[in-house]
Amino acid sequence: MIYKTDNIINLRDLGGHKCAGGITAYGNIFRCGIPKDPTENDLAFLREKGIGTVIDLRGYGEAREMPSFFRNSTEFVYHNISLLEATPHLARKTSPLWETYTGALENYAEGFAKVFRVIGEAPGPLIFHCFLGKDRSGMLAALLLGSAGVDREEILRDYEISFENLIGFVRKEIEADSGLIWEQDISRLRSDRENMERTLDFLDEKYSGINGYLRSTGLTDDEIGLAAGKLIPGKEIR
Repeated sequence: MIYKTDNIINLRDLGGHKCAGGITAYGNIFRCGIPKDPTENDLAFLREKGIGTVIDLRGYGEAREMPSFFRNSTEFVYHNISLLEATPHLARKTSPLWETYTGALENYAEGFAKVFRVIGEAPGPLIFHCFLGKDRSGMLAALLLGSAGVDREEILRDYEISFENLIGFVRKEIEADSGLIWEQDISRLRSDRENMERTLDFLDEKYSGINGYLRSTGLTDDEIGLAAGKLIPGKEIR
């Protein structure tokens, strides 16, 4: 489900995806991008959904340069767990976007494990975000959905619709020369399914799938199950 808000962009519920046990549960895990401070309307949405935990997947340098609104909040529990440090230097890379993803999965494995543990231990609904809610959030969403038994086509579609959600925002910021979008290669702002297809192929070939990768990060089956259980209550991880 896609939601329209003011400064929280690409906002979606991870519920409603077909999987072996039926469909993933609504209202437990949300994903988005937060390039600007949330408005009162945005905060009202989070309160309405009962969201108490915010997980910021941006790099630690990014979070220092552009501190999160939620960092010192007394209303939300805030975690900054880096899954990739996005910089103008990274934006100038000529390698395919999927190579950035596979590199992040390898180099930030400890971060992915930490995020799964936080999700599993969170007491209620939560939201995770990066800058646009496409790349780092897309990788994490794929891992969560896969661990909950969602099939590949559903995972690819969930990734693919990010650019559809972001194109209006991206065009507006580029035309306004706001400085928020410093990516010069438009292909790296897209969410073409090949990016996620190649990433899932990498996980299949090197780790025998998503759960194999998650175990390689040090997560136990119980820890994977706690996070996946937010989408499919009682799901047994094999």
